[in-house]
Amino acid sequence: MKYRLFILFFLVSGQLLAETRYISDGLEVFYRSGPTKNYRVVGTIQSGVEVQFLQEDAENQATQIRLPGGREVWIDTVNLMAEKPVHIILDETRKEYNRYKQAAEGQITTLRGDLVQAKELAAASERLQKRIAELELANEGLELRNQTLSDRSRYDLLTAGGIVAIVGMFIGLLLPKLFSRRRDDGWR
Repeated sequence: MKYRLFILFFLVSGQLLAETRYISDGLEVFYRSGPTKNYRVVGTIQSGVEVQFLQEDAENQATQIRLPGGREVWIDTVNLMAEKPVHIILDETRKEYNRYKQAAEGQITTLRGDLVQAKELAAASERLQKRIAELELANEGLELRNQTLSDRSRYDLLTAGGIVAIVGMFIGLLLPKLFSRRRDDGWR
């Protein structure tokens, strides 16, 4: 039981200690089933593929790696790099550049639309300001006319009242004289 736990611990710790490495800038690299050139080539792997470093055999200049599919193979140490290959970095940079470029173009388009809308709103605001000024001027004219008509109406009322007062005064003065003559005529 202890032996099984030790083997299990060894396998799990090997996976935890695995470092990320990359296949070098060559087009394709051969991998073998063992650390020496006496082992047969079992496949090829493309440049730039991310693999996990498991162990190194310095004597044979070979490194054991874990492929993305989980298979463990050996490769010549010179074909491994700790950093991403330049063409992978360049591709990632281009993709990121294109993503930022598209985002910037979208923002520019949005800003242009906002600018057109702002210009339209400014023009509409200017038209409304002119209309408000026209209406205020018309309102002042109507208030002046209303004041003139109100003053005229008062004048007319006062004139009519004065005329009624004068007519009433004449009537008030003439009626008693008309009635007093008749009294003198002997009607009583």
